[in-house]
Amino acid sequence: MTDFTASSAVRSDGRPATTALTPWLILASLSIAATMDAVNSTVLVVTRGHLMGGTHATQDEIAWVNMAYVAAKLAALPVAAWMMPRASSSHMLGGAVATLIATSLGCSTTDSVDLLVCWRAIQGAAGAVLLVVGQSLLFAIFPRSRQGIAQAIFAFATIMAPTTITPALQGWIADAHSSSWIFVANVPLGLTGLFSAFLSRDIGARARPLGRFDWAGGAALAVFTTCFVFVTQEGSRHNWFDEPEVVAYFAVGLAAALCFMASEFRLQGRGALVDFGVFRDEHFAFGFVVSFVAGCALFGSALIIPAFAIGVLEFTPAYAGLVLLPSGALVCIGLLAAGGLIDAKGLDPAKPIPLGILCLMAAMWLLSGSTSESGLQDLIPAIMLRGLGLGLLFVSLTLVTLRDLGPETVAQGVALFNVGRQMGGQIGIAWLSTTLDHQNAHNRMVLSHHLAPSDPALIERQDAVTNLLVSRGYSPEEAVSAATAVIQKSFAQQVATLSFNECFLAIALLFVAAAPVLIATKLILGRLMSRHSEHSQGQSV
Repeated sequence: MTDFTASSAVRSDGRPATTALTPWLILASLSIAATMDAVNSTVLVVTRGHLMGGTHATQDEIAWVNMAYVAAKLAALPVAAWMMPRASSSHMLGGAVATLIATSLGCSTTDSVDLLVCWRAIQGAAGAVLLVVGQSLLFAIFPRSRQGIAQAIFAFATIMAPTTITPALQGWIADAHSSSWIFVANVPLGLTGLFSAFLSRDIGARARPLGRFDWAGGAALAVFTTCFVFVTQEGSRHNWFDEPEVVAYFAVGLAAALCFMASEFRLQGRGALVDFGVFRDEHFAFGFVVSFVAGCALFGSALIIPAFAIGVLEFTPAYAGLVLLPSGALVCIGLLAAGGLIDAKGLDPAKPIPLGILCLMAAMWLLSGSTSESGLQDLIPAIMLRGLGLGLLFVSLTLVTLRDLGPETVAQGVALFNVGRQMGGQIGIAWLSTTLDHQNAHNRMVLSHHLAPSDPALIERQDAVTNLLVSRGYSPEEAVSAATAVIQKSFAQQVATLSFNECFLAIALLFVAAAPVLIATKLILGRLMSRHSEHSQGQSV
């Protein structure tokens, strides 16, 4: 009960004494501030080309702009949880927001890719602190009967905004202005976030000495997350373990993970960065596993849908961002519906989860029927169904996983819950990237049989295109060459369309494949917790 002890008045139930309006003001300002993380985490979704041009970076170099951010965020999440009972929440929150503002300005003013990578790493660490402190504060200042709505509002900023609103805004900014303005957009959001730090100044005062930090474990964690992110994001592009660099990163990452785990188990109960005792809570343990699978679908679909819009449908970055924007309204409906029913009607938070999964699966199945002639109006129904499913799924999953944790473990739970979702997302990106590459190769091989020079359909198509071009003023020689180019482009587009459709279908089938694992996990956890309870009762007797 040490995480959120107010330094001033405290209510009889142990919660900080605040006015009725203060928690809602903190929630609003925290949610706006958390949108900074949404902006930062989606920078390369639709604007990779713009940033490559602005920094004169190669594809390998620009990849580190995103990898540094994700790796630093993963490493900083447990560290932020470790700091929570040892430092003032308002100081941590204010420091994180101020750091995000400063690094955003740094990113917007540099054209050096190396400096940009450094700024992005600091951004990732600050974003992790913001998420852990922010969500932990909400569990502290809102009663159980209001957690549904509170977590629904916060979830829109932290989970849904990156996959709905920010890609559209970033695409528009990149097309209409300079890509540097994407980072400048963080500044007004951050100024609002400083207001939340001011409001929470009496919450989470330091409860115990800072203690000794596990530097060896922290260093091992940072090495592991860097290697993990590199392997998952770049493995497919480098043909996985056929590339020595990927093998080296994998080996170093595995060694670092083993060192980190050894250090943590050695220090359990004596200042370890990760408190594995939180997994003794059956709901948290199961929710962590589900969040891993859900993160895979969330981040994977958020990557593959704009890629399909840009690569196959030839949308501009701004227009590709608009593909996900209409789902924002359905996300809000799903979040508020689930959160409201949980609060007002006492609905079991686990009940909306299957409906959310079914909506998400149906949306991906609809997208798997897309063609190279599809337009925004063809994609919107599936995109909106996806938004509703994600809204129902994630607020319910958050409450199932974290609501029953005690004040002394909620920060650890928040950090590990985010780690599970982020790592699941990285694996989802790697899986879908590999699937896309393999399907491209397979479909190209299958369809190439129709490009044989003697194929009657090919000859007929080439003659038709050639005659059309001649009628438009091309010379016969130019028309033949241009007709060949048109057919080759159509072939590549058809290959890509089929490959993306396979990826959409794979996401739909992901939960079918995961269902037996999730059911088995639930049964095993139930039996383990039952035995633990019986053992504890036997000892007490």
